[in-house]
Amino acid sequence: MMDGSLQDGNDPQNTGKPSRREGFKPLPGLAADSKSTYLTQSEGEKLRRLIKGTVASMTAEKLSTRYDRGLEHDRLYEKALAEFRFLILNPRTRAASLRAFLEHELPPGRPNYVKVLFLETIARQLGKDWVSDECDFIDVSIGTARLQEMATSLSMELRGSPHSADTPSALILAPYGEQHTLMPHLIGLLFDSLGWSSQVLEPAASRTGALARALEGADVACIGWSNVRLAKEFKTLVQDIRKLRKGSRIPLVVGGAAALDSIDFLVSLGIDCICDSVYSAVKICDSYYELERISQQASAAGKTAVVSPGGIDWLTP
Repeated sequence: MMDGSLQDGNDPQNTGKPSRREGFKPLPGLAADSKSTYLTQSEGEKLRRLIKGTVASMTAEKLSTRYDRGLEHDRLYEKALAEFRFLILNPRTRAASLRAFLEHELPPGRPNYVKVLFLETIARQLGKDWVSDECDFIDVSIGTARLQEMATSLSMELRGSPHSADTPSALILAPYGEQHTLMPHLIGLLFDSLGWSSQVLEPAASRTGALARALEGADVACIGWSNVRLAKEFKTLVQDIRKLRKGSRIPLVVGGAAALDSIDFLVSLGIDCICDSVYSAVKICDSYYELERISQQASAAGKTAVVSPGGIDWLTP
């Protein structure tokens, strides 16, 4: 799922209304080492093979873009993280106070989606403290519950905005029996903040007709998997997605503690990408969507698209 402070001259500016293009330059990033990528037809399996060498190899050890490492490594966020962690663990802190902190106490001039990364960092710190016995079960329960409540509330507000017909859509889900659903809700919120349409399917719903309905309009699917004992349920979920998906093959992006410990297992299932942060997952999904969109345009025009660090060139037959 970069070294030094996240502050530099290339930071995206906060322009107010979030945009799905904000902060992303996926196409130059995909053409690694200045090599061009050729796209012809919009055939799912061909596209997956094409991307595989560039995207699927980006496992947790290799991802190194600016926000993947976590805001805890940015000195400008040290004070805000400590103060917010105290507030969110205090049962007397009102939800309105937590929202106000996000709006007014974070370093200025950052894009809106950094607020989501801030919440993810708090969640990750709570998890590390739990593992190292620096906080108890009550603290973790209070903190994660309040973070998920915030993520759900913020997502509902963003999803109230109208979307155009060509807005990309993400499905976020978890295997049956998974009890840790905070990260799926945070990744849904990050998609929403970047202008995508998203749907978070609760684990129990993955064995109902809701899964087939949710897959109908999804461009990508993200699976959160934290409990390694649910490997069988995870495999069943992947099989169900591929069986129920109509039309083109949907890219599958996976993250979570169990995923990072089961890379060989995931590769054997044909998972397209393994990520260790919500930002990594959304950025990779954006790249998949862009490549599919370009492929469709090339197929409709009878041309070949060449994706390179300089942009897109269209070649006639």
